[in-house]
Amino acid sequence: MTEPVPVVAASAARDGAGTEDAGSRRRRGPAPVREWESAAVVVAVILTVAVGSRLVVAAGVSVGTLLALALAPVWLSAAAKYRWAGTFLALGALCAITGPVLTTLAEPGHVVDPLLQRENYVRLAELVLGAGALLWARLHLGVRWLAVAYGTGMLVDVVQRGELSFKFGAGLAVTVIVLGWLTPGLRPGRGVWRRIPRTAQAIACVVLGVLFAADDGRSAFAMLLLTAAVVLWQVRMDERSLRRSAWVTVGAVVAAGLAAYGGARALILDGAFGTAMAQRTAAQLELSGNLLAAGRPEMGATAALIAHRPIGFGPGVPVNSEDLGVAKHGMSQLGYDPDNNYVYDYMFGRGIELHSLFGDFWAVHGPAGVLFWLFLLLLVVISLVRRTVRGMADAMLVYAAILTLWNLFFSPVYSSVPMLILAVVLLLPRWADAVDGDDDSEAEREPGTPQGAGTA
Repeated sequence: MTEPVPVVAASAARDGAGTEDAGSRRRRGPAPVREWESAAVVVAVILTVAVGSRLVVAAGVSVGTLLALALAPVWLSAAAKYRWAGTFLALGALCAITGPVLTTLAEPGHVVDPLLQRENYVRLAELVLGAGALLWARLHLGVRWLAVAYGTGMLVDVVQRGELSFKFGAGLAVTVIVLGWLTPGLRPGRGVWRRIPRTAQAIACVVLGVLFAADDGRSAFAMLLLTAAVVLWQVRMDERSLRRSAWVTVGAVVAAGLAAYGGARALILDGAFGTAMAQRTAAQLELSGNLLAAGRPEMGATAALIAHRPIGFGPGVPVNSEDLGVAKHGMSQLGYDPDNNYVYDYMFGRGIELHSLFGDFWAVHGPAGVLFWLFLLLLVVISLVRRTVRGMADAMLVYAAILTLWNLFFSPVYSSVPMLILAVVLLLPRWADAVDGDDDSEAEREPGTPQGAGTA
């Protein structure tokens, strides 16, 4: 993925390209422009770190969400520079608007929890406002520095949570920082394009995957292997051949995914990452036949609840005894015994936690949430395929897309929001990039820089 030229770096490149007379400098007035651009970059860095850190001020509202709300007049105009950003914001607003209607419809047979209701709206605001604000930050920082700043904020979140494991703690933040750093971009203040070999990105993915696997991070290991495969796929194909066959690229990505899944499973079962992990994996495979469905009783609960109440529940609405019985029956259909603390305390203790963005969006936001989910799914798939077809999918973008695809089906909202924000910001293409049908290229590049600037 070739990132847009950050405003400050582009200005530095122009200033250093040659000399000009004093009269011309006076007419253009560079000093005030540079001061504004420098201030904008500082604000963009602070905003990006704040959104990534999730530092809570009060009532579950984070510093990043408050900053994004305060800067809304600034970033709303910047969001208009991105294709489909308007659709993203409109669907987020639709979820907020239809929420009270769903809650009202559910009130006769359910007890509404005001605290849960507030949490649901705060989570939606964090996603929509955070992504919108970082679209503006991307214009000033570029993809590389945006990812590094965001990953730094995620590390702050890890520290405040006190999570020590690599799998659930620093692993994701470190991955974002490393892959962001390895994204091609301008060297700050020098206007020099920084090229990163694809092979270096792939090696970094493998190393990070091994670190995850050493801490029982099987899914993260497989996703990073798949990321490395997609990145390396672009090395062997020239731009012309990639453009001719999007379907070949799609097939290659699917094949790489199957290979990564099979390879990760084989390594784990062979005991490459410890006997305990091998035994757990073998037990899950014996139970369900594959690792994707293993230990996912929430899918049965989701299907049963959708059939029972298609319009969803609404913000702040927990299940009643009838709903709980329906969900338990759906899980039992999968051969799972639902009479345990996980079901009673985690899934349905306060609200409704179906352990997937699809299930959670449907339960809280109803049909609007399903539309929002479908938009996110299409955004990830279309953007990933188009960037890969054009040889512009660097490791950071590929990993964010693959992890978001996983989260859309298999992860709860709270833990998915940080990477979902980053994925939306990285994957939304700019209107300025739609030149000669190349709607995913970045409009501004260093003169002479090829489209696949990150290739080896």
